[in-house]
Amino acid sequence: MNRVNLLILCTLSLLFSNYAYSQSEKRSVERFVDEVTVIAERRELSEMDIPASVSVVTDKDLRSEPSPDIRVLSNYVPNFYIQESGLKLSTPIYVRGVGSVSGTPSVGLYINGAPVFDKNSFIFDLYDIEQIEVLKGPQSTLYGRNSINGLINIKSAKPTGKWGVNALIGGGAYGSLRAMVGVDLPTVGIWRNKFSFNYSRTDGYYRNIHNNSLPGSSESYNVRYMGIMDFKRGAELLLGAEFSCTSDGGYTYGQLDSLKANPYKVNYNSDAWYNRDIYRIYANVSKTFKRVKVNNVIAYSYTTDDQLTDTDYTFYDVFSNRKHSYGNLVSNEFNIQSGVDQKLIWSTGTFLFYKSLLNNYTATFGKDKALLMNIDLDQAKYKNNVETMGAAAYGHITINDIWPGAELSVGLRYEYENSELNYHDDIQVTGTWVEDWHKSNKNSNFSALLPKFSLLQRFDNSSLYATISKGYKAGGFNIIANEMSTRIIDLSYNSEALWNYEVGAKYMAPSKRFKANISLFYLDWRDQQIFVMGMMGPSIENAGDAHNYGIDGDINLNLLNSETKNSSHILDLKVAAGYTHATYYNNDTKEHEGNRIVMAPDFTGDVSINYTIALNDRLGSAINFSNGVKAMGNQYFDEANTLKQSPYALWNMNLTYSAKQWSVSAWAKNIMDKHYFCYEFKSPVGGKKPKYLNSGQSGAPRNFGFTASYKF
Repeated sequence: MNRVNLLILCTLSLLFSNYAYSQSEKRSVERFVDEVTVIAERRELSEMDIPASVSVVTDKDLRSEPSPDIRVLSNYVPNFYIQESGLKLSTPIYVRGVGSVSGTPSVGLYINGAPVFDKNSFIFDLYDIEQIEVLKGPQSTLYGRNSINGLINIKSAKPTGKWGVNALIGGGAYGSLRAMVGVDLPTVGIWRNKFSFNYSRTDGYYRNIHNNSLPGSSESYNVRYMGIMDFKRGAELLLGAEFSCTSDGGYTYGQLDSLKANPYKVNYNSDAWYNRDIYRIYANVSKTFKRVKVNNVIAYSYTTDDQLTDTDYTFYDVFSNRKHSYGNLVSNEFNIQSGVDQKLIWSTGTFLFYKSLLNNYTATFGKDKALLMNIDLDQAKYKNNVETMGAAAYGHITINDIWPGAELSVGLRYEYENSELNYHDDIQVTGTWVEDWHKSNKNSNFSALLPKFSLLQRFDNSSLYATISKGYKAGGFNIIANEMSTRIIDLSYNSEALWNYEVGAKYMAPSKRFKANISLFYLDWRDQQIFVMGMMGPSIENAGDAHNYGIDGDINLNLLNSETKNSSHILDLKVAAGYTHATYYNNDTKEHEGNRIVMAPDFTGDVSINYTIALNDRLGSAINFSNGVKAMGNQYFDEANTLKQSPYALWNMNLTYSAKQWSVSAWAKNIMDKHYFCYEFKSPVGGKKPKYLNSGQSGAPRNFGFTASYKF
């Protein structure tokens, strides 16, 4: 009997033993569709009152995920795609066809009011979370440079001020293990405190047959503190600190034809790994007066990582890369806003930041380097240091009741930043070092005015909105020079911008048993920053303009809410789906015009049925069965649209038995063991070895496991 069958049998045994006891003590439960409060627009608002497409993922949603990080948001948010492959160094995020494979992400990320800028800090374990808010469309007016077409706002669970412990442990196939514990401490005077710890690991499902290693393995742990000092009279100080440590194996890339026959076996000769440490601290002080609220958030983060990569991903000894990065980010945001019970609601603020990123990068070439280049290059060492300082000021005004139920909002932000590059590389040719082969010291300024206009009409149980907004992402510098045959280089790339035109509707039934949201959008995306794989590694270029249009929405429906003599039965349907048509209308390579945008699936969808039987009121016992299908449309991986993954669907299930203080779950992912590619690319050695030209990574196979939690 396999582990899943055994776990299900044990769960059902517990269920039926409790069911017999519950004949005289049934549990009566009414189920309603939740209307949540969202703070991503810098004030607490109902979903119905936000003129944008909003999706909210709660702690309850994450409980069914074996090892949740930001990548699981693709399962819940329509037209939101995060590539499952790759290391925590860089995971592309695409919203409505807008995203980036490398460089600064196109979606902003805030954790408890503090910003995260760099791609190597985006992927981390999600635990002890209250909720995650995802806003689609540009949020640059309120959040600036790092939110050109979306925002992820994460709220951790706050200290309760009462003694309590929340523990979780889970395991699964492929050596997967997860453990979490959170401890709430009793209030001491005005101070509430909370500590939490999370650990996760997996061997992964890939094997490198060259050295029998596990390139898809991963291990991480995270320690977090949160404290709140309540000074009464509307004054509060929130303090947070966090340390995260991650050790990953290498990239799991191989030849496409080989992966079709053996999806989880790769073959490359160099060792590979990725190690990362993140330190974060922040302080959020707020004071509510009679008519205004003042808030200030100061934050600091330090990130260091170390990566070794077999960059040709073959068993040939072509070349490998070693990279060390050290990043600092200091930010301060001051905001003052009016109360919500006024005719004119306003908010204004300033944002300052300083960011430094140092990259030390070494490329080492082996005996088969002729497969890559005709230069007798032995080694190249790069040092890239970029310091960026930025400042912004913004204001946002909402006029209520311009006619009954209507509100007009206008916002404007001025964003400025200065970025300075200090770069040099040394090369070794036939055993002789040439210092400063390339050298560059460059200073660039970027600025933008970022307006937003919206009109919202609120009815008793619904709302309609129209929004026009501008998104923006600053330019920057690449970390390496790809052209080795000349000493003239330009590592810079320019900023990109887009205009978003959106209309939408939201509805909540009076019974609160049905909720629906839908939005239509059109994007004009200019000076797109695209990923280019060069001889020495990846770089970013401004290469064209694109038009994106489409539709997305979600439905939450309570199909059944009934009581029998001994139990209550609840049946819910959730549907989230989105379609995006994203194409280049102008491109430096003219034959790419009219092609689909890279990495942007034209369809994303998730359908799930959740059935709950509530049993015993005294024990708080219930059983829940969730059955869902995640679907993905056509997806292209190169501008020429020669690398494509056709549509596919994944079937997932979860069975949970819970009581007041504990629960146990059995879960299964990709039950039908569907094979698909989550990433494809043109290999740098494909010109000399054509069979390796089309390479990529297989998506996750069938996986199963259990999760148990206890709270007291």
